[in-house]
Amino acid sequence: MRPFPEISAGDPAAQREALARLRAWAELSAEDAMDWYLRDKKRKRTGSRVLQGLAIAFAVAGTAVPLGTAAAGGSGQGWGYVLLAVAAGCKGFDHFFGLSSTWMRDIGAAHALRGELNAVRLEWATDVLRAGPVGARSHGPLEPAEVERQLALIGRLVAAVRNEIESETASWQAEFSARTRQLQEQGGASPAERTPGT
Repeated sequence: MRPFPEISAGDPAAQREALARLRAWAELSAEDAMDWYLRDKKRKRTGSRVLQGLAIAFAVAGTAVPLGTAAAGGSGQGWGYVLLAVAAGCKGFDHFFGLSSTWMRDIGAAHALRGELNAVRLEWATDVLRAGPVGARSHGPLEPAEVERQLALIGRLVAAVRNEIESETASWQAEFSARTRQLQEQGGASPAERTPGT
């Protein structure tokens, strides 16, 4: 989390500097969030692909080993079941820890943040261009309407970052709770739900 910049607006130059610092702080915070999601996506994608690849390899081996040993006149069915169980374990691990679904959410969050950051930058540039040449207005005070528009853009970007992070976190919590509940249901009734003597 980036520290909030020091702000003072004693004269027009300080006011412009304050707006520039606020804008830089908001943009860097958005870029930090995007970078985090992209780094997390890379780790989750790698883990998901490794587990998916292992699941496929063990499933193929679990089918091929019994067939091969049967063709050779031996009995390898036991190893086939073991390999298929390991394949199912890889799929279960990926599902329970949400590696596949999480990296897709990471991509979505990073794209949403990038889109909002680009939209705010474009609106800021449009506002600056509409205000006219810099030399004509560099020493005088900013128009109150211009200050309000720029502060609104900064606030919009900060709110968009916060909302995206909160939304993605809520999705992760809901998915994790659902997976935990599913695991508990598949494991049978909890000790509190069992009747005495059973």
